Amino acid sequence: MEKLVYLFHKAADTKVSADFAQRAGRDIVPQLKAAGARDILLTICDLNDEVRRKAPEQLMGASWDTLAGAIHFWMDNLDDRFKIEPLLRQLTPQISGYLVTESVLQTAPRTWKSGERRPGVTQLAVIGKSSRVSDEEFYHNWQQVHSPFSFRLHPLRTEYVRNSVARTLTPGAVPYRIIVLEQWGELRDFTEPERYIPKEAWEELRKEPEFADLDSLATGPSSEYAFD
Repeated sequence: MEKLVYLFHKAADTKVSADFAQRAGRDIVPQLKAAGARDILLTICDLNDEVRRKAPEQLMGASWDTLAGAIHFWMDNLDDRFKIEPLLRQLTPQISGYLVTESVLQTAPRTWKSGERRPGVTQLAVIGKSSRVSDEEFYHNWQQVHSPFSFRLHPLRTEYVRNSVARTLTPGAVPYRIIVLEQWGELRDFTEPERYIPKEAWEELRKEPEFADLDSLATGPSSEYAFD
């Protein structure tokens, strides 16, 4: 089995359509399943206006406003993606695809039904590797140092899914190395500074060893939908 993540792109000055999740669930997800996709997860960047009013610092990276969302799913055969990519382009013509390896570091019981919006907010982050560190340093600093520390950095976080990009799949895709989903049960846990990162964690954060290319960072809030 292989996991794929596709980013949906849009113009920076346009909003995600209000029926994006409905169209995806009604028109696209059944076709994706028929083409071999399963455990489909949709994250839609439709909370920007609300979060920008409450905590504008939580929308980071020049390219964040060009993201409409992402879709995450598993397939038995990577080659079947050529049947799936035209379906995804029905939602947004421009997509970027990635083959990833998934690590689930933190998970929460599911209390919502297939196709329903998950309560709270899911932070989507896409990041490149710093050119100043080797691959060995990158993976060590991200996975062995930052990931354990992130539990102290975000004590109210309820879920953490870490995707390491194996390779890009579509022409022109930005060569991100990190695609991460982190979830908070309430929006205020994400927008209130002391609930998102406690004061005592800031000093340790500043001392963290380097691994990410912050110039490539794009991260912000999304609504999450799972389709069984």
